[in-house]
Amino acid sequence: MEVAKIDGPGGLRVEAQPTVGTVRRLPRSEPDLAHSGVSRFIQKSAGGPLAIDGRAREPAAAFKKRRNRTLDPSEAHGQPIELTERAVELGLEFLARHQAQDGSWSLHNYGAGKQGYEQETSQLRSDTAATGLALLAFLGAGYDHYDDKYAQEVRKAIAFLVKNQKPDGDLFLPMDDQSNRSVWLYSHGIATIALCEAVGMTGDDELRAPAQKAIDFIVAAQHKQLGGWRYAPGQESDTSVSGWQLMALKSGELAGLKVPPEAYRRVERWLEFAESAPDGQTQYAYNPLAPAKATTIHGRKPTPATTSMGLLMRLYTGWNRNDPRMKSGCDFLLSNPDVQDSYYWYYATQLMFHMKGDYWKEWNSRLHPLLVSQQVQSGRFAGSWDPRLPAADRWGPQAGRMYVTTLNLLSLEVYYRHLPIYEQTAK
Repeated sequence: MEVAKIDGPGGLRVEAQPTVGTVRRLPRSEPDLAHSGVSRFIQKSAGGPLAIDGRAREPAAAFKKRRNRTLDPSEAHGQPIELTERAVELGLEFLARHQAQDGSWSLHNYGAGKQGYEQETSQLRSDTAATGLALLAFLGAGYDHYDDKYAQEVRKAIAFLVKNQKPDGDLFLPMDDQSNRSVWLYSHGIATIALCEAVGMTGDDELRAPAQKAIDFIVAAQHKQLGGWRYAPGQESDTSVSGWQLMALKSGELAGLKVPPEAYRRVERWLEFAESAPDGQTQYAYNPLAPAKATTIHGRKPTPATTSMGLLMRLYTGWNRNDPRMKSGCDFLLSNPDVQDSYYWYYATQLMFHMKGDYWKEWNSRLHPLLVSQQVQSGRFAGSWDPRLPAADRWGPQAGRMYVTTLNLLSLEVYYRHLPIYEQTAK
């Protein structure tokens, strides 16, 4: 639902604007005090609103550069150009316009029945996933819940997740039966990453308990023999769901939360199952243990998307970026024709950024112009990416505009969103 706000980069206008001003995302000074608002996160067990008045940020070491968007000049990654910055800010404005009053976002109903949004739907339904992805886009650009122009949007989104968290730590808010069967742990993992990043960026003690409970739920849901995760707790494993859970564990660890080492060891077990090396190139399958029948046979074959996931997970669990297996896998990705797949782009962009050198340069030279050129520039959808045009995204019909837009924003934000999650193990 749209709510009247002041005009400006972080405000809301009823009429669509054809263009926005270029925002230079240069390092800025840190305020000494937190946001002066009087309320924030209300849990079901809480007695009332909690204050953040006067509380200074205490970011974890891994997150200290995030808010100021400080880039290491010694790294040969280049700098984001103004077109990138403009695309990110325009995308965040789109997200701010479509946040519901309860702080959530929706995959299937973000237009809330408004005229002109009749075709804006998706097969999958998960307000938890949509809210987590949108929240990650704001956090990835350095906007937290303490102050600055998107503090209200970020604070409301965090409050939505915390309010709906179950006693066992589960963040998933069930919706329809069909979606529930396939998006439960996807949604929880995404939302957990968002909570952990909020803790890491601010050191907010009031968020530590919900974030730790969410981490504990992931650990409990891990398949103890296979080592990964699937759609529901303890339900076999696949590389895709496992990727989100591993990112959540690493984000939590770097935010100062507790993650048992054996959880990482189990993930390595799954990666061993999923790995293959046809023609000497390291690749990963979605689920190599799937039954050999027509409906599941595709999951047993490595693809560029699942390979990018597996290789990034290998960096998280200790492989070196100079490992010949890493390089052979990235060579496989670069040798495959480009596909319209925001999910693949999200994983491969992080992977190539941390591989550095020619891998990053070649990948970025292909993807960056494509993302910028395909972003809608005017009208009610300004700042978003169409899931069907100019080419249909691989998962566009299933997940819709909100999904494609948030993943593309996260890819564009990789310059300042990336964490030493990867740098610790990929030197």
